[in-house]
Amino acid sequence: MSVDSPGLSPQLEAEQAVLGACLLVPGQLDSLRSWLEPRHFLRPAHGQFFAVLLAQRDETPLPTTSDQHRDWALRAMASGSRTIPGFSASYGQSLISACPEADHAAAYGRMVLETAVRRALEQHAHRLLAAAESGSVRSTIDLTAALHTVIDQLTTAWGTIDVRSTKPLPAPDAQAGLRSGRAASAARDNERMLLAALIESPARISETATWLTDSDFIAPEHGAVYQALTALAHRGEPVDELTALWEVQRRGALASGTTTVEQVRSLLAPGMPGDPDYWAERVLRASLLRASATSAGIVRVLALDASVSAGTLLGDSLRALEPADRLQQRHRAALGSTGPERRGPIVLGARRQAATRTTAVGPDRSARPAAEPSPPRR
Repeated sequence: MSVDSPGLSPQLEAEQAVLGACLLVPGQLDSLRSWLEPRHFLRPAHGQFFAVLLAQRDETPLPTTSDQHRDWALRAMASGSRTIPGFSASYGQSLISACPEADHAAAYGRMVLETAVRRALEQHAHRLLAAAESGSVRSTIDLTAALHTVIDQLTTAWGTIDVRSTKPLPAPDAQAGLRSGRAASAARDNERMLLAALIESPARISETATWLTDSDFIAPEHGAVYQALTALAHRGEPVDELTALWEVQRRGALASGTTTVEQVRSLLAPGMPGDPDYWAERVLRASLLRASATSAGIVRVLALDASVSAGTLLGDSLRALEPADRLQQRHRAALGSTGPERRGPIVLGARRQAATRTTAVGPDRSARPAAEPSPPRR
């Protein structure tokens, strides 16, 4: 744990600085503790030492003289040396030396929290992406809910969330694995089976259309035919191979090259009828996985971009998850189940005990001797 490591990242510098500031001016712990937690630190020893500082703040009064300040810091370093593997009193002194300004603990703590926001979102988005690409719908739904929970918790700690951004979200090819290979082939087969089942059972089209849309189809030509079938059913017109072909043409899918007459006739040719609900649910499941993979990929790209502020990152992450949320809502409707109600985003400036609110107030200087220079200055 050398403070002079040449490759020390700004994140670790911020962690050292906030801990050093708390050793110098322990009164700042009172404002930090409401939003900064030990788990927000990247280096485990730093998080554990922050917990030591919080515990000592609960057990002992704030120091008022220079001797009391020195004893308070030495006592915390001794506790850290006894309870934290690899921590030493000399490293505690290094933390003090690494603090540029003793009164800036809130600013350094906000740096630590902002990096923790990025790290948590990237990790949870990675798990969600892996679940979607593995084809597990249950895990995908659970991990999407877990990501929302993390966003809620981090928003509470940060204090603000920017939901006003109109900047286009990045479009990573996060679902490339779901658009090619075995999963994509299976999805196209399911779509063909659904169209064949619907043309054999036109009375089921309107019911299916309440929770399945043409955007759920991976093959554009399949989506065009499904759109034609649902339009005919909505208008109460006869549904057969010829009327469907005419509707596809009327909607411009033939002229645009989305599909051809031969493809439409092949998709709607008489065959073995099946249960439309079964195939429609499989189409929806595949669409849910693709949408979740894309949303997770966007959140990961956002989290890895250090130029995006924490408030904007949290707001953009919610925007990125909206398509996946809509698909999961329709999936619940298809199964006739209900999911937990999600609370809305936090209103800007509504949190009093949060990182952005506290940093604007500044530290309490009343417990610090005015005439005493900080240890680094000594």
